[in-house]
This record gives sequence, C-alpha cells and structure tokens, in this order.
Amino acid sequence: MAKLTDLLAFSGAVGDMVGCKGPHGFYIRSRPRKSHKEPTARQLEVRARLALVMGFLKPLKAVIHLGFSATNTTRTKMSAMNAAASHVLNHAIAGEYPDLQIEPEEVRLSRGMLQGLADVGIGMLGTSVDVTWSTEPPQFIGYPDDRVTIVVYHPAEKTVMVGKVSRDAGAVSVDVSDEPTGSELLVYACVSDRDRKEFSNSQFLGRITYE
Repeated sequence: MAKLTDLLAFSGAVGDMVGCKGPHGFYIRSRPRKSHKEPTARQLEVRARLALVMGFLKPLKAVIHLGFSATNTTRTKMSAMNAAASHVLNHAIAGEYPDLQIEPEEVRLSRGMLQGLADVGIGMLGTSVDVTWSTEPPQFIGYPDDRVTIVVYHPAEKTVMVGKVSRDAGAVSVDVSDEPTGSELLVYACVSDRDRKEFSNSQFLGRITYE
C-alpha cells in the first residue's frame, strides 16, 4: 500500500511506480517486473555465487553488524552485511562454476584500523576451543582494554559460538560441547575498542576439529 508523505512524495507502490526514501532523499523508480526469459549462464553463476556467500554469512550476521557498522556511514544492518558480502564475493570464492567454495581465510567479519592479535595460538581442551595471544601492548593503534571477540563457526551446522574478553586477558575458552563430534570448526578473532566504535580487520585463526 502506498502512503502519501507530502504533495509530491509517497512511499510504497502506486501503479507501475514505487516511491522510496533513501539516504539522500525521496526518489521514484519503476516497479520491477518478473521476467519470463530463461536466465543466462552468467545470471545463473551470479545467483549461485550470491547464494553461496549469503548462506555462509547469514549465521554470522550479529558479528558482522558490529564489525562493519563502524566503517559504514549509514550504520545499518543491511549496509554492514552488504559490505561483508561484497568482500567475500570479490576475495573469498574459489573454484569454477558450478563447483564454487568459500575460502574461510579470506572472509572478513570486521573491518577497521585497530591492531589485531599477535602470537595467536588455538587448540582443543576437552569440549572447549582455547585461544591465546600476546598481552604485549600494541605497537600501533590499540589498547590493553580493547575487547576481543573469538568466533567459532560451524558452517555445516550454521552454528556460531562466541567468547569475549579484554585484550590484556591473553586467553579465552569457547565451549563447543553442543557440536557433533568430528565437526570442523572455523575460528576468527575480532578486536574492538571498549566502546565498540573502532574495530580491527578480523583474523582467521584456523580450522580445528572437535573430536
């Protein structure tokens, strides 16, 4: 249903027109029409790439919203996800269509100028993924009370586990006991300042198997 917002502006659909309010003001566009043409090979490839990327990133949307919002002027969940998806589409897809796959080490969950973690180690201890790092003060942009978020992602199950501590803690354990044994887990680190206004580029710490 269209809604009249002033004499010459409306939101919603009216006939073949759609009124929208964007970041730079009101605008009108044509209502999209469903095509009856068969998609081209290129269109099928583009759709497959986008579906692969969004399927990988969707379970991580809460992390991405925080990690990309500081560098997005509009600071919306959609703009954060779009920025993360764009990075994966351009840098983290391997293979030839239709045999495409995500390269986890190239995925980015946060973006910014803060210094990441140094001398990082990961391992399993019982039902927990243990991550350690150097507590030496950052040489560049960073502070001892920065917040470290360790993300353990099981892409096959679409589950995400998170551990949070300060940079100067030097270690954190993330419980993965709910995951099936034999699961291959992906481990990432994101660092933010204490106010979560500045972030580091996320770091892929490696793959680990929950035995």
